[in-house]
Amino acid sequence: MRLEQNPMPATAAPRWDYRGTFGWPVRWHNDGLTLVTGSGITAVAIPKAMAGPVLAALARQGCSGPALSLPTKQGMVAILLAEADMLASVGETLPPEVKILTAGTAIPLPNERRPDDLAHWLVAPDTHQRWLPSLAAVLASIRSVRHLLPTS
Repeated sequence: MRLEQNPMPATAAPRWDYRGTFGWPVRWHNDGLTLVTGSGITAVAIPKAMAGPVLAALARQGCSGPALSLPTKQGMVAILLAEADMLASVGETLPPEVKILTAGTAIPLPNERRPDDLAHWLVAPDTHQRWLPSLAAVLASIRSVRHLLPTS
């Protein structure tokens, strides 16, 4: 008896082995891979306009990590992946446009085999740096540039 969990189509091999190399919980959905938050991985969604300054702030701290751009009903957002094994301080409120994604959220990963796919890596995963920045570092970087958000 042979059991297969979320078998990968032979013609759709991704560029990276997300599960084997990075330990990410991924599954196939609608002919593409999705990353499911939980199991030590979380993600933060921010407006795409904030992505550059936040990613630069993370880089200055030595905490760069994978980030991708995704289309949503509200427009393009940047998704920053982070380590979720510690409780981040939420004492200071986040801008309302910033969302910490809950466990079980499925994030579609960029599909390089489909040129019409609007999702793409802003900071691609790095096989030489497999760790993710802490959620606390990501939130601190967001707070440090929140003055860049438009006020309503």
